[in-house]
Amino acid sequence: MTFQTPLALLALFPLAVILLLLKKQTPSAIPFPGVTDIAPLPKTLRQRLAQLHPWLQGAALICMIVALARPQLVRQETTVTLQGVDIVIALDLSTSMLAVDRGATDRSRSRLVIAREVTRDFIARRPGDRIGFVAFAARPYPVAPLTLDHDWLTTVLDRLEVGSIEDGTALGDGILAAVNRLRSSRAGSRTVVLLTDGRSNVGETAPRTAAAAARALGIRVHTIGIGAKAPALFPVADPMGGITWREVSADLDEAALREIAAITGGSSFRADDAAALRSVFLQIDRLEKRPIEEKRHLNARELFAPLLLTALLLILSSQTLRSTWLRGFS
Repeated sequence: MTFQTPLALLALFPLAVILLLLKKQTPSAIPFPGVTDIAPLPKTLRQRLAQLHPWLQGAALICMIVALARPQLVRQETTVTLQGVDIVIALDLSTSMLAVDRGATDRSRSRLVIAREVTRDFIARRPGDRIGFVAFAARPYPVAPLTLDHDWLTTVLDRLEVGSIEDGTALGDGILAAVNRLRSSRAGSRTVVLLTDGRSNVGETAPRTAAAAARALGIRVHTIGIGAKAPALFPVADPMGGITWREVSADLDEAALREIAAITGGSSFRADDAAALRSVFLQIDRLEKRPIEEKRHLNARELFAPLLLTALLLILSSQTLRSTWLRGFS
């Protein structure tokens, strides 16, 4: 509650002093011996109303003074407008993503497993953004459209496996498929996050051509090269049964990834392990932050009229009592 003319409330202080003085005054009485031995008579309704009468007048005066101060009940409404970012994650599903980089203590944590974990954390930090998925190997595969249903999105992400698409690395086609997902988007920012551990070796569209198309549409492409520079371990089925691990050399085309990012105005990163990949996604998270626009509306309800009406009702009640039940009562 606020008061438009709070100085009017100062009139309450002399009123309070007057009411206290009147309360302390004791009516004159004739001394009578043994009055304490006389049982007190119960007060009649008329006597009780007579005691209430001055308080009705005082309450009416208080209501009028407060009304002059123009009290207002203020309700603040806040409208938050999230200027969201539309993000499409293009994930490499070529067989090289099954490799385990040297230094990993758990050979079940392949590049794909790590990429899924870190991507899941990235999605959780973007509750106000629409995110979609594109997977690619020898050809692109649209996994999920842009959506705010991030629980469903992480479920889809966990189902992605190497081998669901013909093997190969079609970087250009993968970028173009992600760009097509964003073509009709009206978001304030449109971004592709490309994760790969190889170089383009198949596909109909060259990476540079796909990057130029993204730039023409105002879409940034952040590229992430996954995998250490040292040879990695790759699982191979043993003819005698089980799995054997072969050493494979890194084949990441960092120059192409840097060029894609440069053409589109994005950033290029190299992630040697899980910790580095998490750090990269945190950097992208900061790069793609959008401001939150907050609009505040103040709705004020004037209490002058209700208080004045209350004062008039109290005065009317006081005068009605004086002219009816309390007539001639002192």
